This record gives sequence, C-alpha cells and structure tokens, in this order.
Amino acid sequence: MQNPAMQRYVPVPPDLQPWLMAGVVVDAPGALAQSHFPAMVSSMLVVRLAGQVRCGGELVPASAWISASTTATVYEHGGPVRAVGLVLQPEAAAALFAGARGLVNTLRPLAELVGPEWAEVEHGVLAAADDAARLTVLCQFVRQLVAPPSPCEARRQQALALLHAASDDAKGADQPMGLSRRQLERRFVAHWGLAPKQFQVIARLNSTLGNALAAPGGPVVDLAVDQGYYDQSHMARDVRRLAGHPLQALVQGTRSPLTAHWPLQIGAQTLPNQAAPSSEPTRRR
Repeated sequence: MQNPAMQRYVPVPPDLQPWLMAGVVVDAPGALAQSHFPAMVSSMLVVRLAGQVRCGGELVPASAWISASTTATVYEHGGPVRAVGLVLQPEAAAALFAGARGLVNTLRPLAELVGPEWAEVEHGVLAAADDAARLTVLCQFVRQLVAPPSPCEARRQQALALLHAASDDAKGADQPMGLSRRQLERRFVAHWGLAPKQFQVIARLNSTLGNALAAPGGPVVDLAVDQGYYDQSHMARDVRRLAGHPLQALVQGTRSPLTAHWPLQIGAQTLPNQAAPSSEPTRRR
C-alpha cells in the first residue's frame, strides 16, 4: 500500500543506479509519531525540510548520513516531518565518503562527512522549487562525486570484490583475493563494519521483507525457502530479531494509510535493485 501524502518512492536516474537504490520523499503528518526501520545493509542521505526527529533521545541532524544498521531503529517525530533523501546501494557509502568506511549504527552530519562543499549542496536542496528538484540536486551531488577521475568507482569495485570473496560462492576457492579466511574477514569488517555472516543475514532480511510486501498473500513457508532460510521458524526468528516485530504484524502494519512502518513500503519498491548481483545475499547457510 502506498500513501503518496506520506511517503513516495522515486526511481533514480539510470547512470546512478550502481550507486543509488531509490529517491524518497517523506511528508509525515503530526499524527505519525514514529518511523520504524529494520536492520539494513544500505545507508541513506537525508535532508529534513520541516519538523524534528530524534533517535535514542538524540536530535538527528537536519542533513544527515544514516549508516547501515544491525538492529531495528525507531525515530521519534516532533510534529509534522518533511524530508527528501537517497537510499544508497550497500557498497556505495564507503566508496563515496572515506569517513563512512567501517561504520554501522551511526548518524553523521553531512557537513562533517562531506566537508565544506556540503553547504552549497544543502542550500541548493532547500532553495529548490519542489521535491523532484530537491532530489535532482542530491543526485547531481552524487554524480559529481563519482565523475572521473574520481577514485570512487575503484573503491566501489573493491567493496564488491570483498563482498563476493566472502560469499558462499567463493568459499570453495583457495584464498580468495589472495587472503586467508581470517585476513579476509578482518578486511571485510574494516570496510563494511560488519562481519561477512552478519552482512549476509541482514541482506537476506531486507530481501525477505521486500518480497513479503511485494506479494503479501504468498505462503510464508515458500517465502522462507525462496530466501534461503532453513525453515519458517528460522525466518521468523530473524525477522523478529532484526525488524522488531513478527512478519505478519509488519505486513499488516504497512496496509494502514498511516503507519510507522512506511520504510518497508519504500523498501519493497527498491527490490529489483536490491536483488541485483552487486548486493545479492547468499542463499542457504
């Protein structure tokens, strides 16, 4: 269910799809007191236009990078909240911003992460005529970061190489990337901020939630098998632990026109990009 008055998924330009999963517009009324996010392997660039948001009692910066997360996260709203943002591909954050390398469960002001040049970008977003123009400003910011001779693409490929080397498909190879298993795991953690297994579990959760919302009437047992869980109970434990609620409650919650679980509605629409080879979770473990 999609409520255009509250949140809106916006496809990203084709040239930025290696970097971005989606653009997002949020217009949350004062009656919506919270936003609930599951654990995620992706991160977000967010510019808030109105209202206040707190996480763990701390005020979220008006322009913030929100990292990948290992737990469900609740954001408390102070009045109506309006914002625009970009959801980054998992491998994009550390490739775009050196200061994002190895960080999870983190909020950083974009001025701190990007540097002085962020002030001009933020001014462009705030001065834009409408939400589409605001997202265009953010997309152009990313486009300029990755334009050659930027090292961003090389760093993105390095991240993807680590992801592939740590996958089940590569476990039979002798010393993937010329590294021992322990060396690979240390390098993976240093880059991603997560152990390979932890990354795979959270990526599988994100795919599971997206598929559950995309086909809400489908058999749960089939969903578990398709997503590579041992059984339905295994999936249920992971969903409750990493999304904060049982799967059925999450699916039912997103059917309401006013729901704190609106991020799942957006996530379901990013599924085609999420399932691309660059960030596909490994199968049965």
